[in-house]
Amino acid sequence: MTEAEISPASWEYRLVAAVVFAVDQRVGGTAAAPRTRWTGLLLEETDPNFLGTADDDGSMSVSVVNVLEPLRKARDLDRPLTAGEALELRDAIGTLAHEAAHLLTELGDETAPEAYPYDSAAEADNEGRTEYWTYANLDTIIRDVFPDAGLEHVQAAVLSQTSIDAYPAYTSAVRDLDQALAERSELTLEQVTHTLMLADDAERWNVAADLVIDARLAKPGLMPEADRADVRRQLVAPLRAAFSGLEAVESDDSLGVEQNTAAATEAAQQAIAGLDAAINRVERKYRIDNAQRARLLAVTNGQAPAAGATGRRPSVDRGQAGPRDGSRGRQGPGRPSGPRAPGGG
Repeated sequence: MTEAEISPASWEYRLVAAVVFAVDQRVGGTAAAPRTRWTGLLLEETDPNFLGTADDDGSMSVSVVNVLEPLRKARDLDRPLTAGEALELRDAIGTLAHEAAHLLTELGDETAPEAYPYDSAAEADNEGRTEYWTYANLDTIIRDVFPDAGLEHVQAAVLSQTSIDAYPAYTSAVRDLDQALAERSELTLEQVTHTLMLADDAERWNVAADLVIDARLAKPGLMPEADRADVRRQLVAPLRAAFSGLEAVESDDSLGVEQNTAAATEAAQQAIAGLDAAINRVERKYRIDNAQRARLLAVTNGQAPAAGATGRRPSVDRGQAGPRDGSRGRQGPGRPSGPRAPGGG
């Protein structure tokens, strides 16, 4: 079925455009220099299993029945919202923000030498990351959008609700991974999430690895820059392996939210443990190699006893010897795009 275009003159279109702009502002975008790649084309989502889609061509598709109509009806409502209605509106505006957030990043070149394909691991990270970012910014987006959209009378009720997690098997895994990356990179959780949210899809795993590499290996001067690509691969491998199994969990409709969340927690723990093992192994190798090179250089320059030497200090005439140098040598120094409609696949 061909998707119909939603008229730019409609209230619904103006609402979506306001949400996209609010998302842009959260990452430093402006009207003159937007960060999203939205083309301005807004279509009616025809698949009943989806609330919205951010398409590769930069367009957006949104369910009229499940997303736009509830918001339009709330605009004209002359009575207080019920709790169920307020939750429905929060989910609707969250869907718009989620799809707009998908368009913050470029797809990237999957054929590049160090790029990764958009597979099950990338799907889990991408959807979970977008949902997590949306959660963190949704209240601010609501406050930015609702007054000018004629929804100020329902704003407080919508803000009082807790968001529905459309991807419970993904979202908490991303949150736990970002927290671990923050602890290992000397950055804040917000800085890590912001950095990875704006990374190209094909390069996001490398960007995550670089956060740890820079702090543990590059900053102390342990790793030659020529080794970065190889070290990246060692750190990325356990992350992708752990996240690759979450797609099967997320798509299993027989599992509840608690089971999805438990699987996400386990995957994050596996990813972090693998990351730690890899970075510790690499760091240990560099420290041993650097120490061996330093010793070899010292022996070559006559500053340390060669192998087989007795280690006994030579006799010195105290009356003739000059003052000893007391200084010590120092070793010198990386939502299917969108939430599913209830009952959907």
